[in-house]
Amino acid sequence: MKKLWAVLLSTVLLASCASGTTSGNSSVTSGDTDPANARLLDVRQGVSATEIKIGATIVQAGIFAFVGVPYGNFYKSFVEYINSGTDPEYAQALGGRKLVAQIYDDEGDGAKGKTYVQKLINDDKVFAIVGLLGTWNLVAAQNDLIDSGIPSVYFGTGSSAQMFEPAVDNERYLMGVQPLYKTEGRLMYLRSVYQFGANVKTIGVIHSASDDGLSIKSGIETQFALDTRPNKPRVIYQQVSTSVAAEMTSQIDAIRTADVIIAAGNQAYFKATYAAAQTNAATRGKPIITTYVNIAPAAMPEEAVVPGNSEIYGAAWVVFGETAGSSTDADRRLKDYAEFVKIVDANVGGHIPNAEKELYKANAYAMSSFVAIKMFFEGLKRLQAEGKEITAKNYLLAMEKGRLPVAISGGVNYAGGERIGLDSLSFVKYQRPTTPGALAAAGSFVEVSPMTSIEELVKALS
Repeated sequence: MKKLWAVLLSTVLLASCASGTTSGNSSVTSGDTDPANARLLDVRQGVSATEIKIGATIVQAGIFAFVGVPYGNFYKSFVEYINSGTDPEYAQALGGRKLVAQIYDDEGDGAKGKTYVQKLINDDKVFAIVGLLGTWNLVAAQNDLIDSGIPSVYFGTGSSAQMFEPAVDNERYLMGVQPLYKTEGRLMYLRSVYQFGANVKTIGVIHSASDDGLSIKSGIETQFALDTRPNKPRVIYQQVSTSVAAEMTSQIDAIRTADVIIAAGNQAYFKATYAAAQTNAATRGKPIITTYVNIAPAAMPEEAVVPGNSEIYGAAWVVFGETAGSSTDADRRLKDYAEFVKIVDANVGGHIPNAEKELYKANAYAMSSFVAIKMFFEGLKRLQAEGKEITAKNYLLAMEKGRLPVAISGGVNYAGGERIGLDSLSFVKYQRPTTPGALAAAGSFVEVSPMTSIEELVKALS
């Protein structure tokens, strides 16, 4: 049986850019003969003979601390592990340098996150933003990231603010990895029908008014419009602007005829939606599909442990525990997960509480920061293999040279400005804990259906 976890971002030096000059840590216009590449800023900062500087804002306090604390603790531990020289692969990619990471706590506040992103770019002068966590930060700082002309690799969010079809000019410096909410919305619609059969006549969608909910709704609407089958289900949408279950009763009642419910919102909205649905006799027990960012035991509502309440389903993009030899990708993911466990056990710097090491080995958010830093190194490894200088533009062009493996997952391809995130996700189900009185966080997830793309699901339903 596979174990699955999902998981769960100012304009600078424009004067020197305009002049096309460079001195020390600065940015320059590109001399590339390709018109598309010639418009790229080519920032020269954050790299010296002894170090490469990266940074991120990672929430450590507030309602999202349960995501940010393990994410941040592993991030710091991984950086120190890399610098310990235990694995020569990282030392080689760094060219003998140390990796320096500057992390700020935005407390789940986008305004603070934006300020910290500007500080990372303008004051700390990092080479790259790696693993920026949270929709609030990406939405608030998106323009700063684009205008800066420095690489931004992996965002800890499914926000469609990182989606470009295609990315042009400095938008190309934003390189997301996680599945995007709009793409996931398309998959949610298809999974509602594919997994639960022809008896699904109505899909009820409870979505938040924020970026996550609206993006998922947009994806559902897109796939519904593309569905040409005469017997396709109708979809009822209800927007909520509260994360209090008692304030959602009217919206839940409006979807009482639904055969499947989609809870389109992050952790707080999902928990409230689930709880509210169990108080309505017509919706209690109906299967509920939620976004992959909620697919972690720590994000499960306590009502989920009650027999007879709705089963919880969702997508997973991080997969481990597969059978060795079943596929090349499976073998790679097994190797990735073994490395992740090794880093947790090493706990260089002591950032991971010793009593929680075993929990970290199955923590979706810790795995996410592992994915982020591993993805950053893909570009460094390509530059090292090509013998090229580490600059923003060289790094970007290296990342755009064909498909890249995503640790403990599938792959992404940034070629041609493609920035759509993963579109192949597995489908998982929450299993209630068997110990009487156990909390929801003691439960687990099992795979119901393997990684499947939008194209494959559409074909299966046609």
